[in-house]
Order: sequence, then structure tokens, then C-alpha cells
Amino acid sequence: MASVSVVPLRGLSRQRCIGSVVHCAALHGRYTGLMLRDPYIRLTLIAFLLFMARGMTGPLSSVYWHVLGASYLAIGFLGTLTSLTAVGASYVWGRAVDRLGRRPFLLGGLAALVAGYALLAGARRVVWLYPLYVFIALAQAAYDTAALALIGDWLEVRQGTGDGADSGRRMGTYRGLGSLGFGLMAFVSGAIADQLSLRVPFALAAAIFGVAFLLALGVFEPTLPTLGRIGAAKMTLSRGSDLTSVTAPDGGSCKNTVRRRLPLAPLLIAALLWSLVTGAVYAVWANYMVDGLGYTPAQMTRLWAVASLSEFPLMILAGWLSDRLGRLPMLAVGFLTWAAVFAGYLLLPMMPWLLGVQLLRGFAYSAHTATAMTYAAEVRARAERGRIAGLYGTAGALGGIIGASLGGAVAEYLGFRALIGGAAAVILLGACYLALAAWRWRAAERI
Repeated sequence: MASVSVVPLRGLSRQRCIGSVVHCAALHGRYTGLMLRDPYIRLTLIAFLLFMARGMTGPLSSVYWHVLGASYLAIGFLGTLTSLTAVGASYVWGRAVDRLGRRPFLLGGLAALVAGYALLAGARRVVWLYPLYVFIALAQAAYDTAALALIGDWLEVRQGTGDGADSGRRMGTYRGLGSLGFGLMAFVSGAIADQLSLRVPFALAAAIFGVAFLLALGVFEPTLPTLGRIGAAKMTLSRGSDLTSVTAPDGGSCKNTVRRRLPLAPLLIAALLWSLVTGAVYAVWANYMVDGLGYTPAQMTRLWAVASLSEFPLMILAGWLSDRLGRLPMLAVGFLTWAAVFAGYLLLPMMPWLLGVQLLRGFAYSAHTATAMTYAAEVRARAERGRIAGLYGTAGALGGIIGASLGGAVAEYLGFRALIGGAAAVILLGACYLALAAWRWRAAERI
């Protein structure tokens, strides 16, 4: 067997090599520390961890409930109770976030999620699930509302420093990394539950929420002096953007920064319609794939994974496009793409066409989500941002409740194809409404 020799680098002693390694490690640590001082990066990492925790538990939740003794009727009621709690909590937390600040609700929501999932991991009776999931829904709504308002605040600061032409792309990255975290954990959570226990993913989720809470301790809100410097910078925005500004001559006041406001109603209607239609279809989509089209459960989950894993790059692309085309036109594009996805489920339900339909679904989901979140973050000034985030969450939760209820009923009495065809018609009408709203807004701006 040939011998292998290790030849030391010429001119470098062992001490110098060790010193170089230590120096590189110190530089890396300093660079990482500087990165984590950026609130946008820290909030993005927190969102990534939260979606990891959701991916760890989300696909297993109903299975866990059933093992604890919940009937299918009880599982449905539990989901409805959680959604109803989210509807009211989002509205209440939104107003509170504007009055009391973002950080208390960000930290409080994360701390409550740690406690809630730790208690879930140790639950012994099904009756414990009801108060626990109400508690978790309250905590999740607090975090979601505060995080969206806070990321909007910091994106506004970036706009004021001349780095605001890519708010949509940054929001797409923020949300797209979340989808990546969810998909990765959903891929391994089942194996963890099979090898260890159904309780272990919930315990791991509590630990992940704990890490997110520790990161959140370093998150702070932009101060008034920070926001005051926005007026000193000249914003360079791309053609088609929904925002514009002029350079402030005084070098420190926000009052000379001009911001064109988008209308609020299209955002809330879009959130309601999108949640209603997707909630209705995807409540029974797995049944349509398996029972209606004959795919195996493994094939069905892989098709779902194709769409989910494509969302990370597509969220960034969709956010970038919304910076160029504008928020309202991009929402209309997203709705039109959803109509094409539903048509694909009816007209091209065979392989390999269905793979293309699922990739199109990834773009449709990304086009709506990245754009709507950016829209919600910038549609009103900082003083109202929490309330808007709460209204956006309320509209989405309400649409999800109605959609899930209608989806099962329509599929039961009229069939899967009638449900998907009806959803395509509704979302197409929504696309027309959004396109008309975009045209009217642009026409008003030209006056």
C-alpha cells in the first residue's frame, strides 16, 4: 500500500498556523456578530427558526391529536377553535402593538410558544389540547403581528438610506427562508416520530422556539432619531414601484419625504379571497390526488414537496418582480397564476405535466405571499403598521375558516372537480378586481 506523507507548508511554523486559524475564527465571529446586529437579518433568522418548528409539528399535529384520543370530529373542532382565536387575536394584538411597541409582543409571543409546545409534548389527555391550542394561537398571532410590523419598520429605514428599491425582494427572502425551513423539517419530522415518539417533534419545536427567543432578545425597534434620518437620504426606486420620495433639504426631518399610499381595501380583499380559495381546495387536495386521481400517498406528498421547496427561490423572484411591477399588479398576477394552477389540476392531472403545475403553484403562492406581506408592511405609516398587520392576519384567518368549511361540503356533495372549478372562477374574478384596482390607482396617480 502506498504511503501517505503530510508535508508542512514551507515557511509556516506550527505556532503561526495556529495563530492564523485563531485569527480567521475571530474575524468570522466578528463578521457574524456584525451581521446579527442587522435587525433584518436577525428577524429573518428568527422567522426561519419558527417555520422550522412549524414544519417539525404541522404535518404530525392531527396524528398526535388522534393518538391522544381525539375523534375526527374533535380534530375538526380543534382546528376551527384555533382559527377563530387567531381571527380575534390578530385584530386585538394589532392595535396593542401600535400603542405599546413591537418588541414586547415579539418576545412575549415567542416565550409563550416555548411554554405551549413544551406542555404539548407532555400532554396526556385530549382535553388538555383545547386550552393549549387556544394559548398557542394567541401567542402565534402576537408574534406574527409584531414581526410583520417590525420588519416593515426596518424596511422603511432601509428605504430612507437609499436601499429601499428592493423591499419586495427582501420580504421575499424573509418569507422564502421560512418556507425552506418548514420543508426541511417536514421532510425529517416523520422519521423522528417513527424512531423515537410522536412527542419528540413537539419537544424539539419547543427547543427551536427557545433559540428564536434568545435571538429575539437582541432585536430592537427603530428609534425616532433613526427614523428622522430617513428624510436625509435620497431614495432611488425602480420603474413601476409603488413608492416615491424626494430628498429632504434639511438633512434630518421625515416631513419632506413623500410616500404614495396604496389603497387598503384591495389588500384585505385579496387576503380574504386567497385564504378562502386555497383553504377550500387544499383542505381536500390530498384526497383528490389519492382518491380521485389514484396517486399513492407517497407520490402525493412528493408532489406537495415539489411546490413547497420551490418557494424559497420563487419568493425572492416574486418579491423582486413586485418591486418592478408594483404591488397591486403583482397581486393580480399571483391570482391569475392561481387560476391557471386550478385549471391545471383539472386539465393536466397526469405526470409529468402535474410536476409543472406544482412548480406553477409554487410561483403562485410566492407571488401572493411575498407581495401581500410587503404591501401590508408599507400600506400605512409606522404608527398604524401594527393595526394593518392585525387586519391582514384577521382577513386571512377568516377566509381560511370559510374556505375549509366550504371545501369539505362542496367536495362531499358536488365532487372534487366542481370544487376546483369553482375556486378557479372565484380567483379569476379576484384577479380582474385587482387588475382594475391597479389601473384605477395608476390613473389617479397620473392626474
